[in-house]
Amino acid sequence: MELADIKKVGVVGGGTMGFGIAINFALGGYPTIIRDLSDALLQQSTKNIQASMDLFVEEELITQAEADGTLSRITTTTKLEEVATQSDFITEVIVERLKDKQVLFKTLDQLCPPHTIIVSNTSGFVMSDIGADVRRQDKIGLTHYFAPPHIVPGVEVAKGPGTTDETYNIIYDLMQKVRKIPIRVRKELPGYLLNRIQGAMGREAARLWAEGVATAEDIELGIQSTFGFRMPHEGPFLHYDLAGIWKWSADIRTRRRRGSEPSDEVAEKISERMDEGKPWFVDPNRFDEAVEKRDREYIRRLKELYRTDEK
Repeated sequence: MELADIKKVGVVGGGTMGFGIAINFALGGYPTIIRDLSDALLQQSTKNIQASMDLFVEEELITQAEADGTLSRITTTTKLEEVATQSDFITEVIVERLKDKQVLFKTLDQLCPPHTIIVSNTSGFVMSDIGADVRRQDKIGLTHYFAPPHIVPGVEVAKGPGTTDETYNIIYDLMQKVRKIPIRVRKELPGYLLNRIQGAMGREAARLWAEGVATAEDIELGIQSTFGFRMPHEGPFLHYDLAGIWKWSADIRTRRRRGSEPSDEVAEKISERMDEGKPWFVDPNRFDEAVEKRDREYIRRLKELYRTDEK
């Protein structure tokens, strides 16, 4: 199977995430069918899709013609067999209950054509559990979107235990084709990659609030106006490069890390990498150029977010 063989897409579950995922595929040119349990739920999905299209047009992200075309490519059904038999690629977006997902995957496995790829949007469960009873182990996987999925560009892409490289690459390429930014996750674990990072920040923020270190308002303000301000440009690894931490002496780098790492072989691996004293991404010979590029982007974001009164 190749990416070109995907002609029609199915989305099972049209709720908070499902309707937005359907928008992505339809906006990308794919006829898309949404399945949910009742006509009332599907009517709400349709209402949400229309509102999103109106907002996209109002904000000039797309034209009215593009919005109309997107809407024309979306259909709905309450019949699981209909979405299963007609789809070359199906995304499961139902309630986060493992048993329900297992039953759905097993049923889709029985109903879908042999070539159909079935993925889950879960981040709480792993594919080896969800797809335990599925015969097509080579054609299941994960695409974890972030709310709102029709706006946030990043999507985690992960394998199940039997997912072939061919399937994995098709999933990855499909995300790119519908203008998402796929992030490869190399191991399956609950929370996968980005929810675990986000969760760590959330837990620490809540702990600092509970200890009275700062109010919730000031914690929120601090995150938004400091590293949250930087994050559209850089994550922790690029920040390490651009802040010049790799140029610090080894004893200072070690002191900075102390108390912030797990006490196991992971800590040893982190220490070994940091002790190399080299950047992750930036060419040391073009460091000043990289910093200037960052600063230009920061200035534009500063004007956009915080200096609107000066326009």
